[in-house]
Amino acid sequence: MLSEIERFVNWTRRRSPEARTWKDYGYDLRFFIEIVGDREPAEITFKDIDQFVGVQSENGFKPSTINRRLASVVSLYGFLAAESEDLVCPVIVRRHHVREHERLPRPVPDEDLKRFFAVITDKRDRAMFLLMLRCGLRIGEVASLQLTDLFLDEEYPRIVARGKGSRERGVYLSKQAETALREYLAERPSVKSEFVFLSYLEEGLSTTSIHNRLLKYREMAGIQITAHRLRHSFANDMLNADAPITSIQKLMGHRWIESTQTYVMANDKQVCADYYAACEKLEGWIYAHP
Repeated sequence: MLSEIERFVNWTRRRSPEARTWKDYGYDLRFFIEIVGDREPAEITFKDIDQFVGVQSENGFKPSTINRRLASVVSLYGFLAAESEDLVCPVIVRRHHVREHERLPRPVPDEDLKRFFAVITDKRDRAMFLLMLRCGLRIGEVASLQLTDLFLDEEYPRIVARGKGSRERGVYLSKQAETALREYLAERPSVKSEFVFLSYLEEGLSTTSIHNRLLKYREMAGIQITAHRLRHSFANDMLNADAPITSIQKLMGHRWIESTQTYVMANDKQVCADYYAACEKLEGWIYAHP
């Protein structure tokens, strides 16, 4: 199956060379081969998928990781089905999909944000993390940002971000994010690379490099923080400012409104108001001691 995987990964890369999807497929499918063996695609059965899921569960892999790898297998078989209509995908969603624990988004406390940005003196790094916090960019979207994606001289400065599946969306810049980005660009080396954020080799930064920078700063600040929680904070702030849920969805690049609604579930102001209004009417609930 290794040759089929290689053809599939190369095909995915040709379709979206700027995205990292092809890399993820490669990692996931090679891991799949390690478990079920290098056999012909038609030889793989649902029992092999049972084993694939079971081994991962026993080794403590998260449900989201297992489900992502299953999705990679499904995508591979979808690709191969165009060449062989009789080929049946061995993944049975109702049987193999692992239920994920629903975890509500957790924004970063304001005090932690102050401590985090207080230790960042590098203009490049400050601009990168402010794009996550004030514009809701994913770490991969920051890494893939190119100079041609910047529209800073328009009436409302914006950038074009490439999200999941290489889907593009317009993202507006807050004054704070715009200022940080302009300050970095003023000192950015003039090199051939079109990537906005450069490494010391004057090439584009990888997501791993950006993540390592975050780990360094959070250790200096003595806090726990992730790039995705900066994005959560953006959505939470927009929600608190009464931005429409559909606008937040577009700004964050969510394909489905349900993804954005999880932020409402985590911080529903109407539920909060209803709860405390009811407390006022319930005898004994307003006192300090039961």
